[in-house]
Amino acid sequence: MGRALLPQHERLIARACEHYSADPELLGLIVGGSVAHGLASPTSDLDVMLVFSDAVAAARIEQDQLTVFDDTLADYEGGYLDGKVVALGFIDEVAARGSEPARWAFEDAFVAFSRVEGLEARIAAAAAYPAHERDEKLRDFGGHVMLMEWFMREADKRQDRYLAVFAGSRLALYAGRTVLALNRMLYPYHKWFLHELERAPAKPEGLLAQIDALLTAPGIETAAELAASITAFADLDLTMKEAVTRFMRRSEWNWRFGPAPLEDA
Repeated sequence: MGRALLPQHERLIARACEHYSADPELLGLIVGGSVAHGLASPTSDLDVMLVFSDAVAAARIEQDQLTVFDDTLADYEGGYLDGKVVALGFIDEVAARGSEPARWAFEDAFVAFSRVEGLEARIAAAAAYPAHERDEKLRDFGGHVMLMEWFMREADKRQDRYLAVFAGSRLALYAGRTVLALNRMLYPYHKWFLHELERAPAKPEGLLAQIDALLTAPGIETAAELAASITAFADLDLTMKEAVTRFMRRSEWNWRFGPAPLEDA
């Protein structure tokens, strides 16, 4: 396949292709996850996407067949296959308007089996960084950095540990997302967030140490240090008035522009 795959993962991919391609409705098998990203350990599982037509995928999802788990195909300790059923149209939807974590799922992903011409190109489009959103996101992230520092000061006034922990983790998130956006790197969601930040070529000196200090001891000093570092590095020239407006639109009033995130629903 031209990739630095461990032998056990190569064998599991071959067995998965043989097994799932027996289904004539299967259009493709895409390998993603840690194996595709080059982050796999010898005992890592294999993450795949099983591609079907829109109609077939919709029927399977309606029957709660969104995921696939198989621990019989692997021949190594701890190995198993973990898969998701996706529609062919879903890949195009990600390319058109997908979130960054949805896009990152396709970054480095590769086709192991296909009955669809051009599937590789569709995956590449889904994994593209949404450059047209970058400038607005940068100002949104920067504004949220400012608001999370303010929340930390409120937490200190009230001695509210919950609010302090919340503000600290969110400040770390939006600070990191600012850096990723400046580097035109996709946000991978929380599991690989710090890994992606670590490999970002342009970032404030000591960024990871500042984030670690904030998460270890969420408080005014650690929050102010990280916020100041990101504000100076990003040079967005944000006023607090703009920051509050962006926070209201993107966080407090997000339900006005679509379904609210589960944490707010």
